[in-house]
Amino acid sequence: MTTDLPRGRAARSRRRLHAPLPAAAFAVLLGLSYATPVHAAVAEEEPPQLTVAAASRGVLQTGSSLTATLTITNPADEPLEGSSARLQLGRTPLADRDALHDWLEGPDPEVELTPVGSGPADDIAPGETDTVGITVAADHTALAGLQPGVYPLRAQYGEASADTVVVVPQAAAQPVGLVMPITAPVADRGLLDADRLAQLTGTDGVLTAQLDAAAGSEAILAIDPAIPAAIRALGETAPVSAVQWLDRLMLAPNDRFALQFGDADVAAQLQAGLTAPLQPLSLEGYLPPEPAEPDPTPTPTESPASTGDEDQDGLDLDELLDIGDDPGSVYWPVPGHATAAVIDGLHAADPEAVTLTPSTATAQGAELAGVAAAGVTAGGGAALVYDGSASAALDEVAKARDEGERATAAAAAAAELWFAGRDVGGAPVLVALDRATPALAAAADETTGEAPVDLEAQLDEALDVVTLSSAVEAQSLSDLLDAQRRRIAPAENAPSDVRTTFVKEIGDSEQRVAHTATVLETPDVLTGLVRAEALQALGVGWEQRADEWQDALGAFRQRTRERANAVGIQDPTPVNLVSAGADLPVWVRNDLPYPVTVTLHADPQDLRLDVADEKTVTIQPSSSTTVQMPVEARVGSGNVDIELTLLSPTGEVIGPRQTVEVAVRADWERIGIGILVVLVVGLIGTGIVRTILRRRRTTAAAARETDPDDAPEAQDAGDAPDADAPDGADAAVTDPQKTETHPDA
Repeated sequence: MTTDLPRGRAARSRRRLHAPLPAAAFAVLLGLSYATPVHAAVAEEEPPQLTVAAASRGVLQTGSSLTATLTITNPADEPLEGSSARLQLGRTPLADRDALHDWLEGPDPEVELTPVGSGPADDIAPGETDTVGITVAADHTALAGLQPGVYPLRAQYGEASADTVVVVPQAAAQPVGLVMPITAPVADRGLLDADRLAQLTGTDGVLTAQLDAAAGSEAILAIDPAIPAAIRALGETAPVSAVQWLDRLMLAPNDRFALQFGDADVAAQLQAGLTAPLQPLSLEGYLPPEPAEPDPTPTPTESPASTGDEDQDGLDLDELLDIGDDPGSVYWPVPGHATAAVIDGLHAADPEAVTLTPSTATAQGAELAGVAAAGVTAGGGAALVYDGSASAALDEVAKARDEGERATAAAAAAAELWFAGRDVGGAPVLVALDRATPALAAAADETTGEAPVDLEAQLDEALDVVTLSSAVEAQSLSDLLDAQRRRIAPAENAPSDVRTTFVKEIGDSEQRVAHTATVLETPDVLTGLVRAEALQALGVGWEQRADEWQDALGAFRQRTRERANAVGIQDPTPVNLVSAGADLPVWVRNDLPYPVTVTLHADPQDLRLDVADEKTVTIQPSSSTTVQMPVEARVGSGNVDIELTLLSPTGEVIGPRQTVEVAVRADWERIGIGILVVLVVGLIGTGIVRTILRRRRTTAAAARETDPDDAPEAQDAGDAPDADAPDGADAAVTDPQKTETHPDA
C-alpha cells in the first residue's frame, strides 16, 4: 500500500487511528452484553383477533337498524387494554361476485367506507374473549337510501380489522330451494352392520346430527336408500337407536328424493356404456339367519311353498329401500360430471329423469353467473341446476367450528344468494350442501361415527341461511320441478377413467359370481351382495379419498374371486382299486355361507372301469363333504383316469374339472381268491383225514382194553373182521409176517 503523505505525517495519522481502538472494542463488548435484554424489551405483542357478524345473517331490510357483533380475542400473554371498537359501512354496493370474493379475502384500500358507529371494549385477560355490540339506527344517514345490493362492512379494534357484508334484499323475496343430503360415511360393504348403525344413529352420531338439523326446516332431503334398507334388513336385531332414527325420518314432513343406492355415481355408469343406472338386485344376503323353530316337525299347513311365499313377502326390495314420499327419477352425479350426454342418456332411459348439476358445470354459469334452477338441455334432458358458488358458501357455514366464523360465512352465503337471484331475474334458485360436507367434512370421527358436539349447530346455521331468511322464499321440490325450464349447455368434462373402468369390471364380476350362484336355491342371494357392494364402491363420497378408494376396490375384487371359486372339487389323490367294486371318495368344498346343491359327474377314460355317472348332494354352509362314487372294475388291470365334473342344478360347470388316477388291480382279487380256496380246501381235507385216523386209533385202543387175549398184537381199524363175511370164514390177516397161504390155494 502506498501513500502521498510524508512519512512523519503518515505515522501520526496511524497513531491517531489506533488510539481509540481499545475504547471502541470495550464499547462493542459492552453493547453485546446488553443486546439480548434490549431486544426482549422491544418484542412486539401478538395483536388481538377480531370477527364481526351482522344481525339476521347479514340481511338488512329497508328501514331497519343495523346491528353488528364484534368478537375480540386476546391471544397474547399480557392483558389487552380496553379500547374503542369501530364499525364502517360502504355505501357503494359490490358489483359482482368477484368483487365480493376480493372484499372477503382481504382488505381492499379502494373501497370507500363511512364510519357508522363505535362501542367500548373492556380489558381482556390473556386467552379470553369479549364481545362488543354496535347498533346503527335506522335513520342514520349512512343507511338512508340504500338500494338492494351487497354492501361492504368493516369492524376495527386497534390494529385488528375484520370484513363482512350486509345484504339489502329486493322487495320481493327470492325463491330458493335447498337440498340437504342424508348420507352415511362411505362403506366398502353393501349395507351397514348393526354396530355401525348404532354408532351413526346414537346421540352423537352423524346421521342423528343430520336429521336433527333437518327437523323443522324446509330443506329437501336427498336420502341414500341404503341406510333405511340396512335398518330394515336387520329386523329385530337392529339397534334401538337406528329403529327410532328411521321412524323419525319416515315421519318428517320434508320433501325428499332417493339418491342411487349407496349414493353411487350415475355419470360414470352412463359414461362406461350402460344404457341405464344399475339398481340393487337383492338384499336377502344381508338378512340375519332365522331363529330355529322350537318344534322341527313340520305341520300339514307348514309346507315349504307357503314358507317361501311368506319369506318373499318380507324381503320385498322396494319395501327395504323405501324412503317415504319420493317422486323418483332424480339423479345426482358427481358434481361436474353431468355432461349433456349423461343428462340426455338418463332422459332416454327414463323420460321422467331429472339430473342435479352445479351451475359452474354449465356454460351459463361458468363465469360465476347465476343460473335458474329448472334447466333443459338441447337434447331434452331435464336438470335441476344448483348455484355452485352459493352452495360452496353454505358448505363453509357447515364446516365452520367457531360461532363467529359461522356468522361471517352465513353473511357471505346470503350475499351469494342475492347475486344469484339478481342474475336469474326472480326465477327459482337452487342450492345444495355437498354430500361430504354435512357429516364428514365437519371432521367427524369415522372410526366411531361420532360427530363433533356442534355438528348439529353447524348444519342448522347453514340451513337457516335459506329457510329462516326474510329475503328468501323456500321452495319445495315440486315447485322446482314445475318451474319454467331454461336452456342450459352442460360443460363437456372428461369422464373419470378409473370410475368408468371399474363400472366395466362390475359386469364381469357379476357374471363370474352368478355362474357360481346357480348352486344356490336363490341365486340372487349371492349376486345381490356383489351388486350392492359395487354400488357402494361407486359412492360419490370416495371422490375426495382416492387412496382409500383404491383399497376398497381391491377388497371388492378379492371378494369377487373368492365367491366365484367358493364351490369346487378338492384336489384328488391317486386311488388303488384291488377289488372288483368299491366306493371312490371325492371331497367337495363349499366356502359360501349358504347350503348348495351340486351334482358330481364321473367319466372314466378307459373301459376297464365302470363308474356311476353322477351323484347329487347338498353341502352345508362353510364345510366340505365326501361324495362316494361307486366304482366297478371290468376286465384287466392298469391305471385309469376318471374325470370329475361338478355341475349346478342348471347344468353349469362349477369350478375346474379334476382328474383322479385309479390303479386297477382286479386280477389280484381272482388270484387271491383261488389261492385262498385251495388253502381252505387243503386245510379242510387234512383236518378230515386226521380226524378219521384219530377215531380209528381210539377204537382199536378201546378193543384191546376190553379183551386183551383175543386182541391181535397189533391191530388197527383196518384189521377188523368184515361184518359181511359168512360164519366160519377166515378173516384176512393184515400183518404180512403172520399171513399164511392156504394149502389148496
